[in-house]
Amino acid sequence: MNDTITAISSGGKINQAISIIRISGDQAFAVISKIFSGKIGKNREVTFGNIIDNFHNNTIVDEVLVAWFYGPNTFTGENTVEINCHGGVVVTNQILKLVLANGARLALPGEFSQRSFLNGKMDLIKAQAINDLIHAQTERQTQLALKKFSGVVSQMINSLMKDLMYLIGAIEVNIDYPEYDDVENALGSELLLKLKAFDEKVSVILDKSQTGRLIFEGVKVAILGQPNVGKSSILNCLLEEEKAIVTDEAGTTRDVIEATYQIDGFLFKLIDTAGLRETTQKIEKLGIEKSLDQIAKADIVVHIQQPNAPANQFDAKIIETCQQLHKKRIAVINKSDLLPANFVQEADKIYVSALTQNITDLKNALVNAFDLNSFAESEVISSAREIALIQQAQQNIRDAITTLKNGLDADLTIVDIRRAWANLADISGRADNEDLLDEMFRNFCLGK
Repeated sequence: MNDTITAISSGGKINQAISIIRISGDQAFAVISKIFSGKIGKNREVTFGNIIDNFHNNTIVDEVLVAWFYGPNTFTGENTVEINCHGGVVVTNQILKLVLANGARLALPGEFSQRSFLNGKMDLIKAQAINDLIHAQTERQTQLALKKFSGVVSQMINSLMKDLMYLIGAIEVNIDYPEYDDVENALGSELLLKLKAFDEKVSVILDKSQTGRLIFEGVKVAILGQPNVGKSSILNCLLEEEKAIVTDEAGTTRDVIEATYQIDGFLFKLIDTAGLRETTQKIEKLGIEKSLDQIAKADIVVHIQQPNAPANQFDAKIIETCQQLHKKRIAVINKSDLLPANFVQEADKIYVSALTQNITDLKNALVNAFDLNSFAESEVISSAREIALIQQAQQNIRDAITTLKNGLDADLTIVDIRRAWANLADISGRADNEDLLDEMFRNFCLGK
């Protein structure tokens, strides 16, 4: 924390109009002053000047604008300088080398954000939101990250921690004053009710969080069915490009084909699989086995069939496997353009035509299967680390509930409740866990 750090926060890898080099630390102003010909600016002022090579007769390297930010009211909480230079790869890296040669060290990935956290400028939830925002691939992911950064998720976690702290305080009073039996009896009954209410509240949060995970990671969609029902055609139709080979010959797709696609700003990972049928060909058999394996990996299965085609053992196997694994399944009838005008459609099936590009109902069904629209603006936990910590906290509370149900004293629940509080504290970073911080921030971009 005593070092002055620097990194290229924008540019440096390709030629572009402008690059930004960030410097943060107690000696940030001293470092830049050695190589900048302009004046030191006031707080939040931008000044013009040259970057000079003070090791080679003060040769001019570039004309730049330097933005000055005085701590502690900065992103990192420290004195910070941002050099806005021309965006050529060579000149950007040349300026970075000069900054390093004059007393700064190269920042680790995420170290600027880590300093912001350590200096009390934001909690870990906001830090994670920044990383989510940087890596967002869709508009919906961006919306969810901004919602998280606004502080609503932090408020939700703080509220849960406050509930637990109240219970911890009540138990500690009971421990300190054991002579009041009526207080202990009242505490036991009230504690059980409050712990059950807490458990239910956390269950709702976790349900929402699973949907949040789908928004950030993408919904995995396995497209399955018999050969020649149009699986690859539907994949190509969704992607609006020829990703998969389409022929009249059955069994063309023998391997798994993966592609990403956006529907209404939501990310979907589409997986086209080999058609399911009886075959003696070893390669095709392996493809069919892979197809069935995809059901376990998928969040939802799109089961393609043809109109009036009798279901075979493989269609039954798809349905059975989805039920066993509790996977959502969308039954799709392709080639609906071949149906007679008086055909009565079944309510539990979606009718599409890859030939005529009529797949709107399938797109809507994919979004509605997880009610994604209702969660895009919600305060949801989305990272695997955060979800795991909430799950651990819930298990701690359930252990405390079991203790009370077994007729044991309320005092004995305090260890589990404290563990639950500590797990929640780890989400926002209140607990002191240096290894956790290092692991999290090293997944950030350099310069952030």
